Amino acid sequence: MKLRSLTLAVWVMLPCSMVGETAFAAKSDSCAHCHGVDGNSTASAYPTLAGQTKEYLYRQIKDFKEGRRKNSMMSPMVGILSDQDMLDLAEYYAGQSATRGSLKPEPAIVAEGKKIVDEAQCVTCHQPGYKGMNEFPRLARQKYPYLVKQLKDFRDGTRSNDNGVMGPTAKALTDEQIQAIAQYLSSL
Repeated sequence: MKLRSLTLAVWVMLPCSMVGETAFAAKSDSCAHCHGVDGNSTASAYPTLAGQTKEYLYRQIKDFKEGRRKNSMMSPMVGILSDQDMLDLAEYYAGQSATRGSLKPEPAIVAEGKKIVDEAQCVTCHQPGYKGMNEFPRLARQKYPYLVKQLKDFRDGTRSNDNGVMGPTAKALTDEQIQAIAQYLSSL
């Protein structure tokens, strides 16, 4: 009886934020296989979710669920999520800190990538430092292979859930320019 009372007392005294963080972490368990426990994936093919804007994360999860963004692995994973689950996951990952990837950037290629994004004024949407804001994603510290794939998908029309912004921007990019942009952004 004393143990039960003590357990109940400790539970009642836990800060609400701790309970909330635990709930978010529990919902992210199935995400951790690809994206890492804290949203920092160790696999280069999967994006870093940590530190991403919550609005962007929510929209992407919802787009996977509703078929506006297609991925044979993601669509079934998010299909069972409620709207509140999607909001909770977005908030959880947005609150984590992104770590830098392991790619060793080549200074000349990074400089070329910086020149391209400066000329295209990518900072207009993605914000200074490419940290993203609202529905515009954080690009800094994103995985190089993931950035390359997404830019190619926008260029080729395979990905189109961008409100018509990225497709036209990426259309004129060569593979070499995409690689340079991805090296620059992943190095930030």
